[in-house]
Amino acid sequence: MLHELRQIVNVAAVPARISGSVINAKLQSFKKRIMREISDFFSKLFSADNFPARWHCGRWTSFHGWLYIISSVLIALAYFSIPLILYYLIKKSKNKLPFLRIFWLFLLFILACGFTHVFDAVMFWYPVYRVSAVVLFITAVVSWMAVFGLYKVVPKALALKSPLMLEQIIQERTEQLEQTNQNLLRTNLQLEESRLATEKLMRQKDEFLNIASHELKTPVTSLKAYTQILSMNGHEMGDERKSMYAKMDGQIDKLTVLINDLLDTTKLDQGILVYDKEKMSLSDTLAEVTEEMQRTTPTHNIVLAENQSATIWGDRERITQAISNFLTNAVKYSPDNKQIIVRLEIKNDWAICSVQDFGIGIPKDQQDKIFQKFYRVTGESLHTYPGMGLGLFIVKDIISRHDGKIWLESEKGKGSTFYFSVPIMQ
Repeated sequence: MLHELRQIVNVAAVPARISGSVINAKLQSFKKRIMREISDFFSKLFSADNFPARWHCGRWTSFHGWLYIISSVLIALAYFSIPLILYYLIKKSKNKLPFLRIFWLFLLFILACGFTHVFDAVMFWYPVYRVSAVVLFITAVVSWMAVFGLYKVVPKALALKSPLMLEQIIQERTEQLEQTNQNLLRTNLQLEESRLATEKLMRQKDEFLNIASHELKTPVTSLKAYTQILSMNGHEMGDERKSMYAKMDGQIDKLTVLINDLLDTTKLDQGILVYDKEKMSLSDTLAEVTEEMQRTTPTHNIVLAENQSATIWGDRERITQAISNFLTNAVKYSPDNKQIIVRLEIKNDWAICSVQDFGIGIPKDQQDKIFQKFYRVTGESLHTYPGMGLGLFIVKDIISRHDGKIWLESEKGKGSTFYFSVPIMQ
């Protein structure tokens, strides 16, 4: 074969002496010969013809031959044992070993090496040199795969930390965690102290508001009584003085509402706001509150458009307070449009009360905050609408304590409708 290759190379080197057809003929002949030899090789892969057993090659003594055979077998057994151990290690680690592909490549490489030694021993009796050549070729391929695999892994392996370095890193991280934990403990202690101090201040604030509200309530009640007495003698006074007494009476009413709101909020925060529930007619209560509000509010027309009969289990005073707050807000925030519509409807065992005005309305981005404590709708004319932002916060608690719901629908410049619903008695 090598002789033919040299001939083809020589012919190619002197193209002037031999034509291209001669080169092609020699190449075709060489190709056919190679294919014929390969076909013959694999057709006789397990044949031992034309090859003597290794015992008959050279001058093997019994000692020399058996030493070679036993050594090859022992090496093969060792090569077969190592892959078994590697396979056991891979399975026990649940395929989580670093560089797992290298493990598999070495497993195959060592296994292939074991087979080469097996055939070294077998050929003392059965000279299957062709099979041995195939096994050697497979071993060579796997060997170079392992070489390239190692080449790629070396930089990653060098980047790994040694056990000593890892222990040092763990120790440093542990010290950092301990220091962080101590800082957190100190911070938690400071936060706890701040929380206790804040709670103390809040209790003092609630106590102050409670005492102040009670102390203010007595003189305000007296002022209200004196104003009413003076108003009863109005026939002896001029129109101007009557107007002054009427304004004074209105301002005292506003002050009374603020004081009551402060008292209720303080009790609500302390969890001592009392509810005296009984069987009551919501429709009758709504009619009474609407009539009273209309009597004291000549500037607006309050229409009870629908008032379906509904009996609930509730605190009459607190439900009255909730309805009054809705109506007061409707009057306050609709200075230009004087119409207010009140409804009570029954839907699916719920009594739904609504108060609709056609006033300034509430912007969309503020509607979800309207029932928060001390929250007031912001706007250009805020100063024209007095209040502390406690009324709706208290109403929400009242309705919640009656197992009800409260909500609103509003559009800026077109008015608002406030709703509350409570379960009716069957």
